[in-house]
Amino acid sequence: MESNLYEERILSRWNVVILAIVVLGLLAALFYQLIVGPLGTDPAPNGFFIGMIVFFIVLGINFASLSITVGVDGVTVGYGIIRHRVEWGNIVSCRIDESSAVRYGGWGIRAARVGGKRRLVYNIIGAPRVVIEKRTGRHHELAFSTKNPEAVMGAINEGIGKGR
Repeated sequence: MESNLYEERILSRWNVVILAIVVLGLLAALFYQLIVGPLGTDPAPNGFFIGMIVFFIVLGINFASLSITVGVDGVTVGYGIIRHRVEWGNIVSCRIDESSAVRYGGWGIRAARVGGKRRLVYNIIGAPRVVIEKRTGRHHELAFSTKNPEAVMGAINEGIGKGR
């Protein structure tokens, strides 16, 4: 059994911090409503706050880290259960992403048009990105953040070269 050519997991600190602040705000609102009483004449039900707290905790767990695997079948990039895989036969080339992160409108999973091509982006604040050009698919390119773009591109080029 062959091992992966490259694996990386990047903690997305800002995703965790922002979603933790949202959860703490919802908890504060729930406790305020339970202890002091509701603000206004039409309060939100307690179940709403509980549901939103659970939702944002699950969201925070899912988007806490970005994983990258350059393996036997191709390249897989994902946040938690949301993943995108590109098989070796569908990869044309890879390169460093020269676009500004602002172009994508934030971090997380984004879709953008760059140079007339549709690009799917898995983005983390403060990390460089690699772009994979694809032969087919809804998106012409896949871009993703990595702490080590040279090693990722080396592994992808090795996978392409072996004709996997």
